[in-house]
Amino acid sequence: MSTVSEGANRPTFVGRFRETWAVLAVIAVVELAWLGWVLNEPLPNAKAGGEAMRRSYFLWRLFPEVVPGVTWRESFLGLAAKELSHIENLPQRIPIVLAGGFIVLAGLSIGSLILRAVGLHRRPPLERFMIAYGLGMTGLGLLCLGSGRLGWLNPRTARIGLLLPIVAEITLRLRDWRRQAREESFETIPAAQVKTVSRTSLLGLALVVGPFLIAMALASMLPTIDFDAIEYHLQGPKEYFLAGRIGFLPHNVYTSMPFNVEMLHLLGMNVMGDWWRGALVGQLLVASFAPMAGLAIWLAASRWGSPRAAWVATAVYLTTPWIYRIAAIPYVEGPLCYYHAALLWAAGTAWGASDKARARFWLVIGILAGGAMAIKYTALISAIIPFGAVALAAAWKGRSARIAIAYVAGVAVVMGPWMVKNVVDTGNPVYPLAYRIFGGRDWDGAREQKWENAHGRKPIEARAMAEAIVDVSGRSDWQSPALMALAPLAFLRRGPRRVVWATGGFVLYVFLTWWLLTHRLDRFWLPLLPGLALLAGLGADWTRGTFWSWLLGLILTISIATNFAYCSTALAGLNEWTGDLLQMRTGVPKMLNPPLARLDAELPPEARPLLIGQAAVFHLSHPVVYNTVFDREIFESIDRDRLPEEVGAELRRRGITHIYVDWHEIERYRAPGNYGFTDYMTPTRIERLVRAGVLSESRSLGPLQDLYTVLSTK
Repeated sequence: MSTVSEGANRPTFVGRFRETWAVLAVIAVVELAWLGWVLNEPLPNAKAGGEAMRRSYFLWRLFPEVVPGVTWRESFLGLAAKELSHIENLPQRIPIVLAGGFIVLAGLSIGSLILRAVGLHRRPPLERFMIAYGLGMTGLGLLCLGSGRLGWLNPRTARIGLLLPIVAEITLRLRDWRRQAREESFETIPAAQVKTVSRTSLLGLALVVGPFLIAMALASMLPTIDFDAIEYHLQGPKEYFLAGRIGFLPHNVYTSMPFNVEMLHLLGMNVMGDWWRGALVGQLLVASFAPMAGLAIWLAASRWGSPRAAWVATAVYLTTPWIYRIAAIPYVEGPLCYYHAALLWAAGTAWGASDKARARFWLVIGILAGGAMAIKYTALISAIIPFGAVALAAAWKGRSARIAIAYVAGVAVVMGPWMVKNVVDTGNPVYPLAYRIFGGRDWDGAREQKWENAHGRKPIEARAMAEAIVDVSGRSDWQSPALMALAPLAFLRRGPRRVVWATGGFVLYVFLTWWLLTHRLDRFWLPLLPGLALLAGLGADWTRGTFWSWLLGLILTISIATNFAYCSTALAGLNEWTGDLLQMRTGVPKMLNPPLARLDAELPPEARPLLIGQAAVFHLSHPVVYNTVFDREIFESIDRDRLPEEVGAELRRRGITHIYVDWHEIERYRAPGNYGFTDYMTPTRIERLVRAGVLSESRSLGPLQDLYTVLSTK
């Protein structure tokens, strides 16, 4: 990759012909046709009255009276204002924000200390800030993992541990300032090739992305409603917090995957001394990755483009509904997008760095790539392999093996502890993957087949490929129309286009590997968004003509307005932004699963129920015994090959006081195309224990949810 020189404004692609009115007219027609299609294409996941909704619905109803009869209260802008109106509840968020800020400050301090250790702490302030964030958050996850394995998890240790790097970095900063005051030699690397931006442009960017960032922050501090989050993203850290240590959880296979982001939830729980409010702290930390990814995209677009490119790339990224959604819901894809954005900037910067700094830069890049895989196994494909290939190319170009060694060392420093943990717990460094190679504790051929059926590669079909291209380009509910409206134009821009082809190749690589190697869950392709946003920024600056500037303004206005209207609704996530958290603590579980909430509310404090068919248990205040659908069914392991009185004895030995059976979930899992559920579990198995006096008669908590009490021995 190379930086853009001052002479890059000379036409080098198709000469001045490409700015003729004929070319501009063709582009205008294509852009308007694209907007027309993306605004009127039915959205796959948004329905009203059984019919698919269209983006145009959200655009026309954003403001009052655009559609006759739509009042202020009925407009999406009015509805958004209503969700922001309960300012009396905002003080409830202050402890969450303070705890989150404390953890971020510790992370930034750790990241800055790492940069000092590798000799890169004299980078320009914005670059240092952006990269220190990623290094520090990665470091926090590893430190939390280490202390958790040693059984040192408690609020006091966490608070003191977080304070230490802050004190260390402040001490070193004061020393640096004293040196500068004495006019000693203290060089900083200039922000070469990063264009200055006017205050007016920065203010405009703040006004555009500010509402989205505020909505992200407020939405992230609401109790989560997502199944995956309450099954393992938050439930795993909750169990670690209550146990005071990190150990193997044989009933929740997902917690054996890399959990670096989930460590932030665990830190939040320890700082707050409470698992529920601590989870909200962790969710806010997850949301904080969005603006940091925006900063990485800004730096990259500014270095290889122009202030306009940086402005558009950042605005398009941060106003994409997907970015709001993965901030409002604690998915790990938000942090994953940050790491990919940081890697794009860092790899391009390292490619043009001096020989002296190049190996150190690649060590940092290795840490960032390892940090991505410490979030999600799929980053082996989307981050470690492609940037490893760039590291090899850089090593060949520079005739220095140190570059490749530094990259591998960075990856190993981060991923090593997670893989060692899995080896100790299961014998498999990438458990539950690669079972045929490494095996794994509590895993067998049947479970492997079940996992493959759910998570294995899908068939390769031309029609499926075409559908995926359409979805990723613009049909996906949470995609921004501006991304594909502008990204292709990057290939028409003036000057050297090496960075355009490299970024375009990376975006294509992520898409193809997602489609060819995964089960094509839509969230899995999100790491291509930072690269696509960078291309959109560069494409926005393909020419500076007045006509194009007006057309660009129209594209951005329509896209951003539509995106905000969509993000303001519950279609993108729980949107009671200023709701009462105390009421929502009980209200959200009741909304998600009334029978389960009723179970939690009505059981005595000392109860310990066994849940069958239900694993979305984070919101429960009672200690529960459960397993995910991919783990061994606990009831089956207790009941199989035992007499009823032996089953009763085993239940009491395990401290199980009740059995809750969610037949609705069991039948959902057994439905065609779903994960499946053990055939062993039938009503007859439970009735046998009732007749034998082991369990009480059933008590209905819902249409298909039954509760049984484990009876004491006579």
